[in-house]
Amino acid sequence: MGTAYGELFPRKVRAMVLDGAIDPSLTWSQRALSQARGFREAVDDYAEHCSDVVGEACPAGTPEAVRGLLKRLYEATADRPLPVEDSEWGLDTATLHSAVTTSMYTPEEQWEPLSLALGEADRGDGSRLAAIAAGEPPAEDEQNAEEESPATDDETVDSTGDADSALTAVNCVDIPHPKDPREYWEALDEAHRAEGDHGSDAVVAALGCKGWPQAGPGPHRVRADGLPPVLVVGTTGDPSTPYHEAQSLARQLPHGMLLTYEGLGHTAYGRAGACVDTAVDAYLVDLTPVEPGKTC
Repeated sequence: MGTAYGELFPRKVRAMVLDGAIDPSLTWSQRALSQARGFREAVDDYAEHCSDVVGEACPAGTPEAVRGLLKRLYEATADRPLPVEDSEWGLDTATLHSAVTTSMYTPEEQWEPLSLALGEADRGDGSRLAAIAAGEPPAEDEQNAEEESPATDDETVDSTGDADSALTAVNCVDIPHPKDPREYWEALDEAHRAEGDHGSDAVVAALGCKGWPQAGPGPHRVRADGLPPVLVVGTTGDPSTPYHEAQSLARQLPHGMLLTYEGLGHTAYGRAGACVDTAVDAYLVDLTPVEPGKTC
């Protein structure tokens, strides 16, 4: 959305920062593969760095053991769903996959609940993973929230649905999607070969855009003559908006600057520390440029 605004109104921009950047030149299938690769690599990062981030809460002692646990759970749920408390359906492979990928956005907050849930699932109980996939907070967080701010049904406002609907609209309208389901079927095989379950999941998710009207310009390189320098922030371990897309967008912008955060999770500003925040604030407030190759 930020890039689109810069293209439409380049002379109305004084300063712009795009954190978690998307490459507008990608087709729908290229974008699906790009994001699938980002999530696959993020899950591998989880296996590699689980002990460093969550310590004893990690469900296995080594990266190889974490990968083995995940493989074991995928195979088990493909054969038979794991029991889930108060549910007749149980935890199937799709729900397991949703819980795992959803937990890649903010490792500092989500990896510990995921780790505890994976440990319980390995012992035969899929309840915690099902709750994560459904977007429910961990039981202790839910209890704390109720103690700190009790609310009646009339006082509760659910904004999640609105946010999800807006995201769907942006994703579906910005990039033309095929109306023929056979094109998704053909893309599915290639995506699965390249990125496994993450590739399949990305193509199936794109299928939801099949019937949407197309109002955007479609895939294209940035056209924004007169746009002042724009700062693009890219996280090397970003699952949702992979780093290579930030690199590409920075090159496409007329005076693009790239700030690299060598870290995990989605986006960097406000969660990656003073190095990123200081550079972004200095640009927004004083128009201080970021030096080429700046890395935090």
